[in-house]
Amino acid sequence: IVPSIQNLPAPPILGVNYIQTLCRQGQGAGQLLRPMGLELDLRGLLYVADSENNRVQVIDADGNFVAEYGKRGWRTGEFDTPTDVALNFQRTEILYVADTDNNRIQYCNLVDGIFHVMTGGTSRYNSENRGGDAAIELDLPSGIGIGRDGEIYVVDTGNNRFIKFDTEGMPVLTRGSFGRAREQFQAPTDLVVDARGNVYIVDSGNHRIKKYDFSGNLIQIWGGQGSALGQFQGPSHIALDRWNYLYVTDRGNGRVQVFTADGQSVAEFRSEMLVEPVGIAISKDDRIFVSDIVANNIKVFQVIYRP
Repeated sequence: IVPSIQNLPAPPILGVNYIQTLCRQGQGAGQLLRPMGLELDLRGLLYVADSENNRVQVIDADGNFVAEYGKRGWRTGEFDTPTDVALNFQRTEILYVADTDNNRIQYCNLVDGIFHVMTGGTSRYNSENRGGDAAIELDLPSGIGIGRDGEIYVVDTGNNRFIKFDTEGMPVLTRGSFGRAREQFQAPTDLVVDARGNVYIVDSGNHRIKKYDFSGNLIQIWGGQGSALGQFQGPSHIALDRWNYLYVTDRGNGRVQVFTADGQSVAEFRSEMLVEPVGIAISKDDRIFVSDIVANNIKVFQVIYRP
């Protein structure tokens, strides 16, 4: 969900409190194995990339099972280690899945639940493609984001780049290559797009965040390897709240860091129970859902703002 531009100044964050843990390890309904990317829908249901169960699960805010999509395989509607999910509400409710080890992006309209391949995969997948540009070859895509006008952004991790697709699934912009230079990436993992069209990329291997404008111009970089505030150790996923604060799961440091849209450190939080945070999603009532890939569950936190 792309946060709306707030007319009021963002209130200072006083703290972030742990609330509860959802789900547990397993293969049954509502159980998780190495959960990764998260997304919330308009009703507050949480979509989870349940990567080692090769499915997407849907749970409510209390962790109760609602639905699931997919199973292990290479056919349309099947997944091999899905690592991220995104929802597009521009025209109808569409679910996108980073089908990582099948090297493709799949999507379905949640009205009928029928999956199609948007882009990526080998010829056997492309033969089932219902739209988009199947000529784009992906290598372990791991992140998906939705733009302000319904565009789809994909983090093509193995190719060290991100790609912007229009609403019809056609590629319109590509940025990145392998390396440490300003315009390069090392194993990027996720992205988020704000209401102004700025794109924030998690450049995980370089331990930094990169900000691009809506035209694809690089305008800011922050981070660096380390454990101090503002530094990262293998950052994983990123999310925006309704005040345009950025939340980054600092996977190797076992914490979540919070920044302003221009990269200023605001806060960090962790919990004794939070082992290795990966996916993150933030609700309209300021609850933060964080997937713990080692504990095989989802931790829930509450942001406290200064009145």
